[in-house]
Amino acid sequence: MVSYGKAMTETEEMESVEQEAPNNQGSVVEETEPVKTIEDHKEALKKSRWNVFMYLGIAALLFAFALFPFSHSIAMTTGAVGDSTGYVWGLPMDGEDFTDVPVTVTLVIDSIPSDTERLEVFFVELPSEANSCADFQISDQQQLARTGEADHTRQYWVIHKEEITPGGEYEINFAIDPGIYCWEVMLQTGSGNGGDVAIEIEVTTYPNQILAGIPGMLCLFLSLFAFIGAQKHGRAMKSMTEPKAEPTIEEQVLAETSSAILSAGPSGPPSAGPSGPPSAGPSGPPSAGPSGPAPEAAPEPEAAPEPVSEPTPEPAPEPAPEPEAVGDVYEDQGDGWFFRKLPDGTYDQTVYVVENGEYVPYQDPDA
Repeated sequence: MVSYGKAMTETEEMESVEQEAPNNQGSVVEETEPVKTIEDHKEALKKSRWNVFMYLGIAALLFAFALFPFSHSIAMTTGAVGDSTGYVWGLPMDGEDFTDVPVTVTLVIDSIPSDTERLEVFFVELPSEANSCADFQISDQQQLARTGEADHTRQYWVIHKEEITPGGEYEINFAIDPGIYCWEVMLQTGSGNGGDVAIEIEVTTYPNQILAGIPGMLCLFLSLFAFIGAQKHGRAMKSMTEPKAEPTIEEQVLAETSSAILSAGPSGPPSAGPSGPPSAGPSGPPSAGPSGPAPEAAPEPEAAPEPVSEPTPEPAPEPAPEPEAVGDVYEDQGDGWFFRKLPDGTYDQTVYVVENGEYVPYQDPDA
């Protein structure tokens, strides 16, 4: 029974290995990327270039549409003039934020009364329960804005008499949410007379600045990515169609020699350092000198004069043996190529071959 159970265990292991083998092969096949040919790179390069031009063209159209103004002009000849903007579309986000629609009110003053005190510009959102800009609620909103309670739905701008000059041009910028707005320009004078007034008013809105500007920026980024892809495929095609130049025979031999010298490395390990610490110095101070005066030295007897000997001639120095001439050493690099080794251990960069028993420099027959 034990042997049968063991045989069953081995069989189960073999089946599990056979089941895992196809899965492993499939994973290897999936991880291997197919090699792209020149035609594949050429087709991908063509598509990338088309994408660059397409996204750039779409971005240009979107930016032109975003900067397209919607203008309304009117001449002011009395003390007050106003109108409705109609519905201004945009992103429906309440409050002051980057999605607001820019509005520019341009005033060109030709003539105004001499007792002019100030020039007021109102931009008030039409309430949902109001029918038109002539509703009394608009006047209430204007009065609130004039008394310092202006907000994003009722905006107010004033030009005082010190700043007003005939022939001057003034630009007033507002930012509004999508909706219907009532704008009005009022001229306040000391006498209340609004005669002799000539002001050109132009109200310009840019409702597509955000709606078309964001997709335009996205198209610019897509065109940049397409340009990067085109450059990648272009480099791949260039490397496949213009292979690198093969090195010459001299360059190959020099590279093999340099690699052989570098692989050889140093001839042995460095020499060992000192075996121990330095020897110890003196163990104590120097001994004391004599305690009394130094004894007088006894006079030495005079020495007898030595006989003068004649100088003997010095033998002539023998000439130094001339160093034996060392012949050139040529090292075999294989395949019949040799390098000449100089006495200082360096190598001559000329490649030599053996012809008629002599080493001669190699000459390229095609040169």
